[in-house]
Amino acid sequence: MKTKFIGVAALITFLFTAVWLILLIWDQAAAGPLETIEQVVAYLSSRDWRYTLTYLNAAAVTLSATVLMSLLYLFCREAAPEWALIGFAFVPVYCTLNLVTYLSQIIIVPALINYLGSVMDDRLIHLLLAQLIQIWPDSAVGFFNGLAYALLGIPSIIYGLILMRGSRLMKIAGWLLALNGLACILGIIGYLTGSALLAAGITIGGSLFLLALLPLSLSFLRPTLNGR
Repeated sequence: MKTKFIGVAALITFLFTAVWLILLIWDQAAAGPLETIEQVVAYLSSRDWRYTLTYLNAAAVTLSATVLMSLLYLFCREAAPEWALIGFAFVPVYCTLNLVTYLSQIIIVPALINYLGSVMDDRLIHLLLAQLIQIWPDSAVGFFNGLAYALLGIPSIIYGLILMRGSRLMKIAGWLLALNGLACILGIIGYLTGSALLAAGITIGGSLFLLALLPLSLSFLRPTLNGR
């Protein structure tokens, strides 16, 4: 296979992820502290283009990461076909869970918020929103979002270990990918056990994934950049 495709996919994923991080920090700074579901709903009621762009970009991150992991499967199956296939089995599940999570935030959640104050019972709507708003830490959607990253952690570990057999840059990318996978798995364990320390693993894992993308991209694009 043409390995430059992996480098391009890694670079695109890096750009989308970096934009997501910027939008997330910007949005959190604008929102301020949100300690109750009522405060979250009130904030989302005044949502603007930044909110929609954040989740559309998050969906783009999901799609680009799915493409990247699919290409890594094709690359890694030459060295370890069985393990590569085991890792790839979790990629479509990750993609589905995250697309449902992110797209529901700009389709389903705004529709429910618009029903507030109508003939429907606001208590019922708040109950539904408490389970569907991704930024609310106790929501079902938030859990499935974390679960998606934990599942992606499995191919990240497998492919990361295989990449460690390659060049120096590939080794660095492999280590970062594997650590990202481990951190995300610990994160969902923390979510289930109520450990805030372990739950932070999902955020840490996201940072490690972002860091892994640059050496991953360079290691596969370097022959092209050198004119070979």
